Amino acid sequence: MRTLVLGDLHLSTHAPRGASADLALLLEAHRGARVVFAGDFFDLSAEVGASHSRSVAAGFAAHPRVTQALAEHVEHDGEIVWLSGNHDCEIGEDASVITRALGLSPAAAARVKTTPWFYRQGALHVEHGHLYDPDNAPPHPLASARGTLGVHFVEEFIAKTGAFAYLNANDDTPLRLLVSAFRWYGARAPHVVYRYFRAAFAALGKSGRFYNGARDAARAEEGLLRFLASSGLDEPTARALMSECATPTMASMQATVARLYLDRVAATVALLAGMSALLLGKRRLALALGAAGLGGLAWSWSQGHDRYGGKVSERLDDAARRVAQASGASLVVFGHAHEIADREGYSNTASFAFPRGGRKRPYLEIEGSPDHPRAVRRWI
Repeated sequence: MRTLVLGDLHLSTHAPRGASADLALLLEAHRGARVVFAGDFFDLSAEVGASHSRSVAAGFAAHPRVTQALAEHVEHDGEIVWLSGNHDCEIGEDASVITRALGLSPAAAARVKTTPWFYRQGALHVEHGHLYDPDNAPPHPLASARGTLGVHFVEEFIAKTGAFAYLNANDDTPLRLLVSAFRWYGARAPHVVYRYFRAAFAALGKSGRFYNGARDAARAEEGLLRFLASSGLDEPTARALMSECATPTMASMQATVARLYLDRVAATVALLAGMSALLLGKRRLALALGAAGLGGLAWSWSQGHDRYGGKVSERLDDAARRVAQASGASLVVFGHAHEIADREGYSNTASFAFPRGGRKRPYLEIEGSPDHPRAVRRWI
């Protein structure tokens, strides 16, 4: 059976319409194939606060053409595997929710699989990849990603302001992103900026000593043996994979401050306050505030002008090597980064919904044998 791997469709009530139509066409052109969705099939985190319900069933109901195409694919002897991503962690929890939403016959329902962590097929290892991105890594591979910094901002900033342009443009510095708010949202920009800082300080209140990761990890650990019983991987290998996961950003308040550039924000505020004090004739105060602001900016810039741009792709490439070594896989496939990556032993699906560079929508076809798989880049 041929295997296709797609990633990051981000289907939601505000998703690009073309993604749904092209997915339906792809399924129709590959009847009988195994299709693996490598996470973020839905963007459930962006539905928070919207009139649309955050649920897998509601996600399918919002995309009837895709739902019909998926059902027909499975009913015609195809297989589909859904992996959890950081934006749709619920989808890997219970396959019966999907089979009911698709209205499948019992025989077809048996060809639908879900997994909250990874999918293995011989020497092929597929997972979403957010476990290796500190901003989106939960405290345990089976824990929900809803408490991570990345999902927090989608739920508390993007979904509540309707600033959906930031969903696929979140790896720039805050200054450029906030300036872009005035270009994208005009009169609504001040509200968008306000919600950004409100979300940022709310994240601080959930970080460091207030981070509940230990409790979430303990709860997730209870389901590890049940997951492994159906995953085809032994516990020592799974533990080795777990040791490669990133430490969540919000586990450290210092890391959270640095990621949000709040040190740079505080230094800028100090400089502005110093200028105001100078205008009011308070020279000593102005000197102190100015020195603090300049010193803060100098230190912040010494830590890197852009601390995040391009880092996710680099981290996933490095993680793929470590995952291959820990698990014995000869081909590792991730999504999450929204960037194409193709090298010996590793490919990234890139985003089917948001193809970059003006190209067509990317996906992978797995060729070769189960022991020696290779990924071939395709487009639709």
